[in-house]
Amino acid sequence: MKKAKIKINTVYIIVFILFGAYALSICYTFLWGVVAGLMEDNNVFILHPFEVPSKFVFKNYVQAFTMVKSGKTSMLGMLFNSVWYTVGATVLSVACSTTMAYVVNKYKFFGRNILFYISLVVMILPIVGSLPAQFRLVKNMGIDNSPLLLLMFCSGFGFNFIVMYGFFSNVSWSYAEAGFIDGASDFQVFFNIILPQAVPSVLSLMILAAIGFWNDYQTPLMYLNKLPPLSVGLQDFNLNIGYSLLPNSYPLLFAGVMLSIVPILIGFVVCQDTIMDNTVAGGLKG
Repeated sequence: MKKAKIKINTVYIIVFILFGAYALSICYTFLWGVVAGLMEDNNVFILHPFEVPSKFVFKNYVQAFTMVKSGKTSMLGMLFNSVWYTVGATVLSVACSTTMAYVVNKYKFFGRNILFYISLVVMILPIVGSLPAQFRLVKNMGIDNSPLLLLMFCSGFGFNFIVMYGFFSNVSWSYAEAGFIDGASDFQVFFNIILPQAVPSVLSLMILAAIGFWNDYQTPLMYLNKLPPLSVGLQDFNLNIGYSLLPNSYPLLFAGVMLSIVPILIGFVVCQDTIMDNTVAGGLKG
């Protein structure tokens, strides 16, 4: 028994050390980015990148909003593009997935099982396989560099569908039947009886989706090159930094990167309990 306990304790210690080292590496990277954004100019950054600067220049974080640019779009413009892209894509994707999962799970019709397996296949297949067809479709429809691009997130399939399908499988249909007996329509049953029970799970999915869309690089790079969000705009500024005449372009870049993390970091910290508790309750568990 003592040997078994010693082995278990040793495993716990090793795991703790490994996760501790991983956490420290993440914290160090974040803190280094913050300090890099406070450096005086490019010379300090290039010659002493890993040293604490003797002079902190806090104005870099203010100047980043106007001096960090992608083409003619300033960082304020990138922030606006990130907000409408994230909010629109999050709301549409989760709303369509929730309604689709409800209909497929609770209503019997021809092809409902086919729709479920299509959703599984969509998740399994590599996304790069559909990129050529998707790119041509978006270009032919003329919805690139436009808020209409958000229509591509209305499919209703994918991870969100699977989670909500699992949730609706555990929701009793007796409440809906009582509503139908009282004369409620399908829409009234969904919005007044079923959806209120799904609010925690829907909120969890919206938080996770918002984090993903905020950090999304591939889709905006392909279809929003004239309306760049922060993920694309900051990378564009980085690629063209060699042609910049700004004496503090590198510190400005890191200041911009750190500022772009703040909104989603605050949202995650505030909502982390909701994410952990309600995502499991919403279907990942069963």
